[in-house]
Amino acid sequence: MKAISLGWGVQSFTLAAMSALGDLEPVDVAIHADTTHETSGTYAFAERWTPWLEERGVRVVTVRDAAQAATVTEFKTDIPAFTDTPGGSGGMLRRQCTSRWKIGPMRKWLRENMVTGSKSVVYEDGEVVVTKQRARHIEQWLGISLDEFQRMKDSDVKYISHRWPLIEQRMTRWDCQRYLERHGLEVPPKSACVFCPYHNMAV
Repeated sequence: MKAISLGWGVQSFTLAAMSALGDLEPVDVAIHADTTHETSGTYAFAERWTPWLEERGVRVVTVRDAAQAATVTEFKTDIPAFTDTPGGSGGMLRRQCTSRWKIGPMRKWLRENMVTGSKSVVYEDGEVVVTKQRARHIEQWLGISLDEFQRMKDSDVKYISHRWPLIEQRMTRWDCQRYLERHGLEVPPKSACVFCPYHNMAV
């Protein structure tokens, strides 16, 4: 089973587009883990381009944490927020938001939907029994480009292995943008939660 981790940013959308256009092999699903606090531009982009992907064979699924909508209060101890103390010895908290609000919901969906097909068995009495064929392994595609290769990490669970097709193609973020433009596709805005400390106010 092949699954794209779809954040709706430049790199992950390029991965999905390359599969849709036949420049990469087909995938079974592209999963977007929605934190409920993406920018309005990201949500608008996803709404415009989900039909385009699905018309070309890339199934798009959106998953969320069981809490459905994360609040800023819930996020405050998960994000790598900058802190301060009366003594001035502040710093940055450990980043936990990706694990809880993205990786967790995505893996839950994958575990529950590791189905690659079905098999029908017809018995002598005419009874038909249909059983689902479950995948034993998931190849998860991550939209990490050559200019950020340091973000590559192996999966920490046995049933998932990570793959980085953009690295294989020697593509940088700029190459991804040029690919989209060359095929007449819209370049998405940078995807990030609106209160993420890792982006600037221009996002």
